[in-house]
Amino acid sequence: MPGAGVLQRHQVYGSPPPQQGWPEQRTRHVRDLQIIDAYREHTKGESISQMLSQAITVTRTVHAVLGTAEFFEFPLKNPYGVQHTVTIEVDHPELSVILDPREWRHFKELTKSVTPVEEGMFHLRDDLRPQVYLRPNETVRIPFKYQSFSADPAVMAAQVGADYSLGKSEAGRTKHIQVSFQVSGGKPIALLRVKVEPQPHVVDQTFRFYHPELTFLKKTIRLPPWHTLPGTPVGMPGGEPEMYVRCSDPDIICETKNMGPGEPQDIFLKVAGGPSPQIKKFFVAIYMDPWLAAPIQIWQFYLHSLQRLDVSCTAGQLTRLSLLLRGTPAPRRVQVFTSHPQELERGDPDGAFLLPANGIQDLYVGVRPRRAGSRFIYLNLVDVESHQLVSSWLLCLACRQPLISKAFEISLPAGGGRGCNKRITYTNPYPSPRLYFLCTNRPDLLQFKEDSFEVAGGEVYTIGLRFAPSQSTGEEEILIHINDHEDKNEETFCVKVFYQ
Repeated sequence: MPGAGVLQRHQVYGSPPPQQGWPEQRTRHVRDLQIIDAYREHTKGESISQMLSQAITVTRTVHAVLGTAEFFEFPLKNPYGVQHTVTIEVDHPELSVILDPREWRHFKELTKSVTPVEEGMFHLRDDLRPQVYLRPNETVRIPFKYQSFSADPAVMAAQVGADYSLGKSEAGRTKHIQVSFQVSGGKPIALLRVKVEPQPHVVDQTFRFYHPELTFLKKTIRLPPWHTLPGTPVGMPGGEPEMYVRCSDPDIICETKNMGPGEPQDIFLKVAGGPSPQIKKFFVAIYMDPWLAAPIQIWQFYLHSLQRLDVSCTAGQLTRLSLLLRGTPAPRRVQVFTSHPQELERGDPDGAFLLPANGIQDLYVGVRPRRAGSRFIYLNLVDVESHQLVSSWLLCLACRQPLISKAFEISLPAGGGRGCNKRITYTNPYPSPRLYFLCTNRPDLLQFKEDSFEVAGGEVYTIGLRFAPSQSTGEEEILIHINDHEDKNEETFCVKVFYQ
């Protein structure tokens, strides 16, 4: 029978007959409906509050530039028929209410705004949140100022020409600031949503400093006369204005020093350097008004932290140094680069070489300064594949002048020509043959016929010199260094050349 067949199939698959499962399904449906009703009741207040918040919310977009104050006014209305004291609450320190009527008037003049300024409109609570008193149905304009001194990383990447997509980075760069206008009991009567979109800024000057690691850089930079700075307003009333500065890094001490009327002003910086090879980047904005409305100049600074190495040496003599290289977690192919390739010789290893992972290796270099005195030479170890800086050194040279054993004077024609050949003699003071090397502090003016020579004990050797022509008249002191086989200075001759 058909009925028996159906019953048999239910029994085979282990499912109850339809009429037996209806009460359980009905019970589950009733329980689900009860849960849905409870959820709706629970979220009803939140949904109504969200809809009311949307009805009283105004959105304002600000295109912010580093150091420039963005001024705007928000019309706040008391919608009630009774007076209220409204508390203004801002959830971000870069957006603030302008409380000083002088500052408010200053920004209104800059923006050509004709709305009135009300003296003493605000009262500060103990928690520093401003309050304003509103009569029934009264509308007032609340002045706001958005100003940021911190450089946005995405905007900085765009400025240096990195691969930067505005669409992809927009969400990460845009800031949303909420301002709530509350009456007693914390009830909001208006909400302001400020959408901040950072924009690239102009850099007027760039400064780059190299300093020993983990030390303070203290630097004073003299400001040029205020009327020569680009961006300075024309026809400013009064005498010489006072200048103000702000730094993008709050951990850097940055201030101006006014030395009095008619005297130049200086910017003083105190920056804590990090470990080598860290590079600290920051900006300094310079203003000519006390309210810091818009900078007339923005300066960019780079502080390179380097390992310091003090070197005592002699001009014209090779001083050999050993630098300790520490490997990174991954092996790298690296190469040494220097700021003075004519005076610093890369020894062993030369060219690009492999720096083992987490290993220690010695790098041998030689320093041959051309002139006496104190100076710096920068030495960088760079990954040749990723172009990443691996290590940096600051060689602080204290260079002595060698003893001059002989002096010569010659006169040469100025104004071009083919140059001039001269000869001087050198006597080997040792009883055995010696090999000597020649070098000079002015390779642009003097060349040797041979850069090295060998002479028997007690014998005399004639050194061939070729002086290059000079385009101008005057005199030059050219040193000729005669060094032994270890490149130590044996003697130094001084040739004073008069170009006539």
